[in-house]
Amino acid sequence: MEEKKDEVVSTQKKLQASHDPGWNDPPKWAFTPTPATGSTPTKRLLNKRVAFPLNSSTGPASQSNQVLGSNLPPPMLPSPGPGQVLTSAPHAPLLAPSSITADATSSTVNKQQSLTDSINNFQKIIDSKLENGDKTEEVKRRLDVMKSMWLDDKLNSQIHEKMLELSKALLRNDIETADKIHVFLMTNHTALCNAWISAIRYLILALKDKNFSENANNQPEPILLLNSTEFN
Repeated sequence: MEEKKDEVVSTQKKLQASHDPGWNDPPKWAFTPTPATGSTPTKRLLNKRVAFPLNSSTGPASQSNQVLGSNLPPPMLPSPGPGQVLTSAPHAPLLAPSSITADATSSTVNKQQSLTDSINNFQKIIDSKLENGDKTEEVKRRLDVMKSMWLDDKLNSQIHEKMLELSKALLRNDIETADKIHVFLMTNHTALCNAWISAIRYLILALKDKNFSENANNQPEPILLLNSTEFN
């Protein structure tokens, strides 16, 4: 007997072409068998790039281009537009070597001259207005310490100037001005002046006491008015 081919019998009724499907009827494509695609996917076509040769020989043309490129001047920078203004930071003018040497020599002369004038003024005050004694020797020793620090550049220019002014004030017997300079040095330059400033303080106090004594001696004695009845 011939074998009958298996046939799938659908339980669905065959619908006419003019059938109007209802809202719950399945779609037509649900029962349509999809043909199996046994074809293999096509191979993608790729664009191949030719690799650049690494060891390419440089011919005379490339060498000549390098020589010409090295001989060319550097490219010019674009000039600023009319609205742009080039500005630069101000700088101090350069000093000639002769002017620098002259300034250094002038400062050295001023330092030496200020020291000489100050020491001479203090010595005049000691010789003319103070009595010789242990205190005077101590003052001279302290002034020698100041002189050594002055020569060793351990004192700044402000101290040089103030000490010269102080010696001139004491020489003209201006105790008030000398005392103000003394207080200024003790307040602003304590570390530099502490080793010798006591000598200046002693000179100021000694001159102040001497002026007070001289003023007291120069005052006239009071006149006593006696009653004439005391002699009767």
